[in-house]
Amino acid sequence: MKDHLVALIETKLGWGNGSTWSNKDFEELSERIFKSTNKRLSVTTLKRIWGRAEWVANPSAATLDILSEFMGFEDWREFVRVNKDESLAQGVLERQKPSKIWILVLVLVLVGSFFGFLWNRNANNDKEDTVYNAENFSFKSRTISEGIPNSVVFEYNASAAKEDAKIEIQQDWDRNKRMRINKNDSVATSIYYHPGFFKSKLVVDDTILRENDVFITTDDWLGLIERDSVPIYLGKDEIYVDSLMSIGNDIVTVYDLDARTSNVVVSLYQVRDFGALYTNAFEMSTTLKNDFDEGISACQNTVVFILYDGGAIGIPLAKKGCVSELTLMAFDNYVDGKKNDLSGFGVDFNNYVNMKCVSKNQKLEILINNKSVYQMNVPEPAKKIKGISIHFEGAGSVKDVAFKKDMEIVYKSDF
Repeated sequence: MKDHLVALIETKLGWGNGSTWSNKDFEELSERIFKSTNKRLSVTTLKRIWGRAEWVANPSAATLDILSEFMGFEDWREFVRVNKDESLAQGVLERQKPSKIWILVLVLVLVGSFFGFLWNRNANNDKEDTVYNAENFSFKSRTISEGIPNSVVFEYNASAAKEDAKIEIQQDWDRNKRMRINKNDSVATSIYYHPGFFKSKLVVDDTILRENDVFITTDDWLGLIERDSVPIYLGKDEIYVDSLMSIGNDIVTVYDLDARTSNVVVSLYQVRDFGALYTNAFEMSTTLKNDFDEGISACQNTVVFILYDGGAIGIPLAKKGCVSELTLMAFDNYVDGKKNDLSGFGVDFNNYVNMKCVSKNQKLEILINNKSVYQMNVPEPAKKIKGISIHFEGAGSVKDVAFKKDMEIVYKSDF
């Protein structure tokens, strides 16, 4: 029945089979769904629905509800009920109630697609020839050294690709971080300026065929000042102050930056192997404060990311009057402060704020100053936790960070 829904959406869009869609097409679909339903599905989720990305779990009921609503149904249950005994054409006609003009447009699209198909068959770039078997490709990686920055050597075999194929290596989730490679080569290198757990990808004609883990750890805590290109790496004497971990405005100004007039973000990273610590059973706690509230940094935006295999939980904080601009991120879901009440994430940074994130019984609960402010479901399978990063707009301080499992301390900071 899911495939039936997918076929309906493809017919509605008129973009052809989803197997030929580009990343931009999925981004456009995500925006159209949001405009139609006021609910967001990520590009990754859509790609999984269309079989263009690896599934980590079956599609959730919420995802199917949103797709059904996009097609004019109340929810997934109604879609199943209406379409159970109907053909694809009947389902489209009944639910969409198209005018004769829409039917004519649909016929023209189908005719155009038919002749386009005939034309493509006679061309050298037959789409069917671009369907690859991932088993015919290999892809692996290794880091050159410890710490940051770090170069990574990618070893690959893409000889099965067409001569004119576009072959790329993507560093992580960001498709803008791609580099073109030659099908006849076997080695390529890339540099990583941030620590983390990355899913690098071998991409052929915009289709991801292979993935490989790149795990770049830190030597204890790493402090840096973010920049568009290469960040500014800070020494330990610049981030450890009076039993605190802190990147103050005095450090920022040393590097000729002014958080009052430009967007300055300072970050702290701890990326390491925490052992058997997984997203379905852990507790993270930290006590922190944003130390700067002048000029364009007046909202004191702060984000804590719990990094796990394949993604991150992003918990935002800000001055109470700025919560409309916040976005909560977890398990491929994005909760927009403009469409949801995230007032619980508004805080008074005149004092230190205690944040706690507790995952148990397939529920994730976020507490701010011991008050529960948000809960969400934790999907299966559980993913291994790989690190934590804390980001401050302007400047910030951290008193402590700890991870627990079953009430036992797995990691505790020692500043």
